[in-house]
Amino acid sequence: MRHRMVGKKLGRNFNERKALLKSLTKAMFTHGSIETTEAKVKAIIPMVEALANTIVSKEELTAKRELFKVLQDQHWVNRVVTNFKSVFGDQKSNFTTITKVKRRFGDDALIVKLSFVKAVNFKPEIIKIDKKAKKEVTKKVKPVKKESK
Repeated sequence: MRHRMVGKKLGRNFNERKALLKSLTKAMFTHGSIETTEAKVKAIIPMVEALANTIVSKEELTAKRELFKVLQDQHWVNRVVTNFKSVFGDQKSNFTTITKVKRRFGDDALIVKLSFVKAVNFKPEIIKIDKKAKKEVTKKVKPVKKESK
């Protein structure tokens, strides 16, 4: 009997399941949405909602430390915290939404898309530089040799 056992096993042992949930949560916070099976989405929703609530409601340092446990990259953590707070403000819950996408051909599993309710752009803005301007900047000036007499 599974008394007081919470969560789905997803056909994996403890370490595999922990790694799967962590990677799906990381993908959610780096891309803004993911497409996977319904069972996996239902398993990671509590983690994503808890992290989102932590980012919005708690102090910035505490939120960054909690998010760093999942993302393991300080640049992404800073980017996610600033963008997330600006988009969601004082919202306390209901950060995610689920939409049905399709049925997988092989096993007829329901594929769903998990995304944030409001569009959040976590990726940095790409600044395009002209190739000519870049070449001019990267040219090094050779030091002039003094002539010996």
